[in-house]
Amino acid sequence: MSDVPSPEDATADFQPPIEEPPEVAQILVEYVLPEGAYGSIVADDGLAAYLREPAILAEAVPAPESPGALAAIRDLGDALGKRLDALQSLFEREARAESSRERVVDRLHAELQEYKQGLLLGILRPVFVDLIQLHDDMGKMIAASGEVEGESGRLLGLIASFQQGVEDILYRQGVEPFTEPGDAFDPRRQRALSTVSTDDPALNKTVAARLRKGFQTGEKVVRPEMVTVYSFKPRPPEAADPA
Repeated sequence: MSDVPSPEDATADFQPPIEEPPEVAQILVEYVLPEGAYGSIVADDGLAAYLREPAILAEAVPAPESPGALAAIRDLGDALGKRLDALQSLFEREARAESSRERVVDRLHAELQEYKQGLLLGILRPVFVDLIQLHDDMGKMIAASGEVEGESGRLLGLIASFQQGVEDILYRQGVEPFTEPGDAFDPRRQRALSTVSTDDPALNKTVAARLRKGFQTGEKVVRPEMVTVYSFKPRPPEAADPA
């Protein structure tokens, strides 16, 4: 009985067969991972050495020929390239469409503002014209009085302040006074109340005197500037001396 091993001794001597783990490097090579992916995978210390150095992996385990896997990867790369090209085309098309939409919105906004300005001008124009006429009348009174002192001078100063007040009212409504630059007469923005004859052809159709300011809202003229214009008339020839 002493020669028969006890169950404890039998199990103590028994060692299960150790299965060798598959070579990780061999698996990576068989699946033909891109070299850039080797260093991005977190693995244990043994695998990390291979992953950090693709050259070591290539030398340790030569890559077996796998035409099927390489062809599949090439097909996958081609498909990804086509998808990226399609996305790029879609992005560029959307960018062009967005730019076109912005231009349309800007144009519609400008047209709406112009329409609004024209509508308000059409409604308020009679009021503006009356205020401008009052402004002109005050200016005529001040110009006709000349330099005066005493009570008359104080009254003229008061009228001048009223005239400036009317101008400020118009300005707050978007109507501004203007004086056309230059001496050339512009019939679109100026009105000739009278003409002055001149024998100098260089002065023909130029402004001789500025009588009253013009008024405009935006680019639209509410009342043109009032001016006097030179008119060319050649000098008559002198009569011949009868002697």
